[in-house]
Amino acid sequence: MKYADKEIQEMEEFFKTADLPTTIELGPGSVITNVPAFVYSHLQIMKLRKGVGIFEVFYDRLVIVKEKLTGANQGVS
Repeated sequence: MKYADKEIQEMEEFFKTADLPTTIELGPGSVITNVPAFVYSHLQIMKLRKGVGIFEVFYDRLVIVKEKLTGANQGVS
């Protein structure tokens, strides 16, 4: 399992204070057009489906958004 209560709480804390843009590109052909709604829905699904492997992609996408907002992946090809 990629995430548990601690990771969910950390994500909630980060996104609670993050300056969210309206849109963000996760990758080629993958554009989120309502970032606040995206974050909210993904956090809710993570909480409701914790421990179910098929839902881990919701956590993965939030990690990508967080990295893009913090510049954590800059300089990585």
